[in-house]
Amino acid sequence: MDILQRRLTPRIEHSLKTDRVTALMGPRQAGKTTLVRHLLQCDREIKYYNLKDPLIRQALKENSRREFAYFKDALIILDEVQTMPSLLELIQLQVDESPERKGRFLLLGSNHLLLNRHIKESLAGRVALFTLLPFSFAEMTGRTETTFLERLLAAPDREACASMLESLYVPLEQSSLYADNFEDLNIFGGYPEFLHRKDPEDRIAWLGSYHQTYLETDLRQLVELRNSESFEIFEKMFALRVGNLMNISELGRDCGLAADTVRRFIGYFRQLFISWQARPYHINPGKRMMKMSKYFFYDTGILRSISGDFSGNSGQLFENTILAEVKKILSFHGIEEKLYFARTATGVEADGLLWSFNGKITFFLEVKQTENIHPKDIRHLKKYVRETEHSLGILIYNGSQCKRLEKSIWAVPAPWLFA
Repeated sequence: MDILQRRLTPRIEHSLKTDRVTALMGPRQAGKTTLVRHLLQCDREIKYYNLKDPLIRQALKENSRREFAYFKDALIILDEVQTMPSLLELIQLQVDESPERKGRFLLLGSNHLLLNRHIKESLAGRVALFTLLPFSFAEMTGRTETTFLERLLAAPDREACASMLESLYVPLEQSSLYADNFEDLNIFGGYPEFLHRKDPEDRIAWLGSYHQTYLETDLRQLVELRNSESFEIFEKMFALRVGNLMNISELGRDCGLAADTVRRFIGYFRQLFISWQARPYHINPGKRMMKMSKYFFYDTGILRSISGDFSGNSGQLFENTILAEVKKILSFHGIEEKLYFARTATGVEADGLLWSFNGKITFFLEVKQTENIHPKDIRHLKKYVRETEHSLGILIYNGSQCKRLEKSIWAVPAPWLFA
């Protein structure tokens, strides 16, 4: 089977030459080990430790200091490092003893270690952290060049964006192929496993097994759940609210759980790279923290497995797919936290808000799972674009034509934007 190129590869290669510790985190089965195996085709000595193996864990528990010292000139790879967090303090000591040496450790993990305050402090200033998510649309289709969205974000000004949008066209045959591939992503998600699992029922079964794995294995590495049924109720109710303002107290009442328990469960989802938080954007950062957030899943296939909806006609799930793609693209550039949504007190809302790489252009995004555009579809975009200087609105939809709807508002087919 051919190995598809991952967009993070060049950044990780660079980090191994310039940073003392490189950490590649991300959800289980996203392709971390595969990426590293094909990344490290070099003459340098490499020592690989799979910490899922209890014998290796026990051996390192007894001899890790001497083991690492013996292979002081090798690149030491610790896979599933979250199973032995105690090693991180030793890593800190090792790299501090020889701060001039680069590429000493490569850490792989399916648990967001740096959400842990103690670990974050231990590795502060010593680690370059990367997040590998399931395949983006471009990666899944084998495209290695920058996406159209990235080219928009790299534009110097709004006029340059307009010129690019004016000339955007994908030939009919290619556009049809893109549409089919994007529908596949929207239904089943982007896990590498699906490169060779083509049968829909087989994919649904795999997603169900994946779901049980993080419930029974990954989650129990974080916490000892007294009642796993309460968490399963929570995740189903949580999945139904994806893309909506998340009222923690209301969710708790519907689940029969205290609000603090719900917050803790949401934290587990974030730590396992299941979901991420989108905050409303305000000029005042304090308000940004106080207002209700939205939550989305990194992968729509996992979301569908929890909700039990594998139909293709859910606008809520389509929105999750779109914003997860934006999130992945921003992660290629190390700015995944720069995706917000906009909402006024009267309910005028833009599904996404982000900025060009130079910070000069504000992009407002509206997502509609429709092939035909109606004037009401852009009524919120018009308000934001007209009231925000140097801004541009993009309606992301299911059509097959890029077209200008207003002076600074464009409709762009979803696959075209991410290819």
